[in-house]
This record gives sequence, C-alpha cells and structure tokens, in this order.
Amino acid sequence: MSVGVIGAGPMGRAAARQFALAGETVRLADRSPELAVRAAAAAGAGTRGSVEAHDVDSVLEAELITLALGTEETLAFVVHHRSALAGKILIDTTNPVEEAGGAALGRTGPSMTELIARAAPQSSVVKAFNTACAATLFAGRVDGAHLDVFVAGDDYSAKIPVIELIDRAGLRGLDAGDLRNAHVLEQMALLCMELIERLGLGLGAGIKLLPDG
Repeated sequence: MSVGVIGAGPMGRAAARQFALAGETVRLADRSPELAVRAAAAAGAGTRGSVEAHDVDSVLEAELITLALGTEETLAFVVHHRSALAGKILIDTTNPVEEAGGAALGRTGPSMTELIARAAPQSSVVKAFNTACAATLFAGRVDGAHLDVFVAGDDYSAKIPVIELIDRAGLRGLDAGDLRNAHVLEQMALLCMELIERLGLGLGAGIKLLPDG
C-alpha cells in the first residue's frame, strides 16, 4: 500500500517517521517545499523505509493519506481535493479547539473527523494519532513503553491496514470503535494536553493502557 502525508509540520513529520519505521516509502508534501525536504530527511533518518519530499499531486496518488494540517485547513483541503481523494484511506490527526473564558474546549456537535467524512463521502476516513503529542509520536515511546495509537472509523477494512502499519512501526494500534468515537478521542486529546500542562509532564508524555497487575 502506498503511503502519503500532507503537512510537514511536527505531526506530519512524526507520522511519516512511523510509517518509514514500518518499512514504507512515504511521500511527504507541504505548501513549503523547503520544509518538506527538511522534514523528510529528519523523518526518514535511521528507518528501514524512507521519506521523500513530493508535491501535493504526487501524494494524492497514494492509497493511504495522513492529513497533518491545521483543523480548518484540513477540512478545506479535503473539500478542494474531494475527487482526487475518492477511494483513498484518509487519516485525520486533528484536534479542534474552541476557546471559552480562556479555557480550551472541544468542538460541540460532530467531530472534525465526521465532518471530513461528510465532505469526502467516497473516501474511508479514520481518526488516529491525535491523542499523542507530535514529539511523543516521533519518539514512538512513553516512558520506555510502546505508544498506544487509537484508531476509530466506520470502515473496518480501512482500519485494518492502518493498525497493521502502526504495529509494524513498533507502536500498538488499538481499534477504538466507530467513527462516532472520534469525538471521544478529540476530548481525550484535550484532557491529555490539560494534564500535561497542569502536572508539568512535558511534551514527551502520552496515554498508555497498562495490563492489570
């Protein structure tokens, strides 16, 4: 399966690295070609795969595409490229935030992932990677333990290759249920960010499910 990432910021770089660790050749695009080149070099270093800087059109040819843009930018990108994204598996990494009284709140109503799915009805959209800080995802570990990655989506056949890629990268992919649970994952991410700040944990923290005993 061909793999692409749109967005060469911290989250895009981290996702691309994990796919490269899984042995994939990853296409990475950004509106800044220079940033894409630098991010590709950093993401691919020391992996058994590779990360290559490409233009957007080339990345849109991939079968699995991770969207690592800002929240509103992601939705606009999907609307603009709806036809090219038909038949693709899309991974949404966003965490929409609304400010109220100085506090960060999750979006009310549908999750961003559900809005993306409505905007691209011919694509298979899943939520993944959003509960980890970019630095944690890049490292792939939390306190020496493999990072847990929650994957939510209505199309089980789309979740399977995503979880398999995550597992091959050395992480642990967890089926988080239907797409409606994307809203829960977005809330989890906000809670995680609040706890990181409140407890002074640093950006290397993350959510990890541990076995009993």
